[in-house]
Amino acid sequence: MKSSAMLSYFLCGLVITTIGAVLPSIQAHYSLTYTNGGQLVFAGSAGFLLGVPLSALLLRRLHEKRVLTAAALLIGLSQLGMLTLPPFGWLIALNFVNSIGAAAIETVVATLMMEVFVRRRAVVMSHLEVAFGLGGLAMPLFASLLIANGVWRYSFLLTGILALLLALLWHRIAYSREGADHTGAGDAASPPPAGLTRRTKTVFVLLFSLLIFVYAGMEGSLNNFLPSLFLELMPLSPASASLSVGVFWSAMVLGRLVTGWIIRKVPYGAFLMGSMAGALAGLALLTLAGRPAVGYLLVVLLGLMMSGVYSITMVYANHTFPGLARFITSLITAVAGIGGAVSPALVGYLMDQTGPQSAIWLLVGFAAVFLAVLLLVFRLYRATTARQTANG
Repeated sequence: MKSSAMLSYFLCGLVITTIGAVLPSIQAHYSLTYTNGGQLVFAGSAGFLLGVPLSALLLRRLHEKRVLTAAALLIGLSQLGMLTLPPFGWLIALNFVNSIGAAAIETVVATLMMEVFVRRRAVVMSHLEVAFGLGGLAMPLFASLLIANGVWRYSFLLTGILALLLALLWHRIAYSREGADHTGAGDAASPPPAGLTRRTKTVFVLLFSLLIFVYAGMEGSLNNFLPSLFLELMPLSPASASLSVGVFWSAMVLGRLVTGWIIRKVPYGAFLMGSMAGALAGLALLTLAGRPAVGYLLVVLLGLMMSGVYSITMVYANHTFPGLARFITSLITAVAGIGGAVSPALVGYLMDQTGPQSAIWLLVGFAAVFLAVLLLVFRLYRATTARQTANG
């Protein structure tokens, strides 16, 4: 089960970076502005947002195997449709459908892992995020090679074929939930807050939703506009600029490889605080980078710092609400879809209207908001613990 889950996350990593890796080539082929590019990204994010509640609804009626099979088929057919380079309106529609499938896979797989591996959620999710990162790394490298050879459209062929193979795998695989959480090191987590009032639960949900909204917007913007930012800020060819996403995801993979070890020793909140503080510093310094070598080094820093933020935020939220894995995981994934839609659209608009520097400073602001909201989470945790102690 875990191996199939990791392969599914690998596919999602490919899918989420495909458009961004070839976006400069898509813009040239269709004669698009950055705002148009942002619309294409927004359509994908809107599809992702629809796919989350749709998959949650289907899970109530169908076995997760059937939902995952259908989701992989959607991705496969959509990617092969984009391979034909249809009119731009159809490309937007296919990216919308494609993202519905990606959302369903991420939601169902993450929910399954949260329900099965309760004691070591963060460790298991870090392994899945490594697989996701490998997909995010492989696609820009593959796309860069294809762009250099003038056949960038075949980027869609790789994901299409893999998705169809994955659909066949989920259709035929057999697995058991029993005994999966009995071995392996657990997370370094303190007990969740007990006796939460309805108001406190609502505030926690809002805070975690804002955290994931901000982070998903940052990651989605970097996935889709990092090559374009490099082209605007530095003297690079499109093929070389496309490698920036590959560098970013290389660092993400390296960071996620050690996240599973770190989270056995460091509490969730401290991990998130250190990670986002480092990301904020990297983004701020990127505004000063005029040389490719400096830019790539800062992208490495960003990848390392951001590598575990999504999975640990999701785990932190699930840890706060024991027994509500399906609701919390679906909510977090849905809010991530909203963040991934809004921020890239804003970044594309700012790049057209005021240039790349403004777009980067927007992301710096998002990192600062994440840190401020995280401090509120800490404060609420302390207040809840103090109330529990006072009540005996």
